[in-house]
Amino acid sequence: MCYHTLVKSCECSISRCEWKVMSLLWKSPLPSSEICRRCKEGFGWSPSTCKTYLSRLEKKGFVEALKTGGKFEYRAKRAEGECVESRAQELAQETCGCDQKALLIKLIRECPLSRKDIEDIQKALEEKIAQAGADGNCGECGCEGGKNGCGC
Repeated sequence: MCYHTLVKSCECSISRCEWKVMSLLWKSPLPSSEICRRCKEGFGWSPSTCKTYLSRLEKKGFVEALKTGGKFEYRAKRAEGECVESRAQELAQETCGCDQKALLIKLIRECPLSRKDIEDIQKALEEKIAQAGADGNCGECGCEGGKNGCGC
């Protein structure tokens, strides 16, 4: 059975722009003024755009605003690892099983990886090889009758 049939539904659905805000807050809690300053410098956003994303993230339960001394400080309520794992599951679900190999290869080639990262990936692949059937196949991809031209 292929990976995409084993994953649960995504619980970390945030937009690309919301992800940028979260990347700041996963490093440390920040006052709203500092978040807006960094978003302006890094992404060219106005303070109102930044505050809109903060508000959305707060409503979704990803950040928490704490009022201290008349200013709001935001902190992440969801761990980065949890959201990365969830996004990986979402990508796997959105990708035909026959195309998941291309997705993985692209990520491996494009992402900066340490020697330890590579060793961990290699170990995961060795485990996957041990789990593969005698013919080396993982089964049907479940792509609904050959969309994407995979021929399943």
